[in-house]
Amino acid sequence: MDKRAAVIAGLIAAIVSLAAGMAALQYLHENAFGLPRLLATIALGRDALNAEATPNSTALAAGAAVHLMLGVVFAFVISFTLHRWGFWVGLIGGALFGLALYAINTYTMSRFFPDFYYFRSWFMIGFHVLFGALCGGIYEAIERDRPSRSRFRGR
Repeated sequence: MDKRAAVIAGLIAAIVSLAAGMAALQYLHENAFGLPRLLATIALGRDALNAEATPNSTALAAGAAVHLMLGVVFAFVISFTLHRWGFWVGLIGGALFGLALYAINTYTMSRFFPDFYYFRSWFMIGFHVLFGALCGGIYEAIERDRPSRSRFRGR
């Protein structure tokens, strides 16, 4: 497993999926900060959803920080699982991982963060799948295969 590639893939996939989610929310609901505010509830608590209690800049910073950190963690899981299977398996397997991640986030984590319950939608499924596919595909595209460091190289 290439740790450098996993970190890069996680950061790029997290940035692209967050930006796409914010753009879609701005277009659909004129509320680009809905997604970062939801993510900020993990770090700041429920007050992050209240625009009067938490400024947009604070919610954006906290939500982005949480999203980037979780993106790297999930990238390590994806890269460990899909290591050395090739680009297409990384892309498709990552998308399936994103779908599983959606189920975990919305159906399990909503027990701890009740506001996640209201974000169960095709919209959120799409962005979880986008994150997973990007992460798996990017990881497989930039992964460096390194020779093993074994002393016994099969003489």
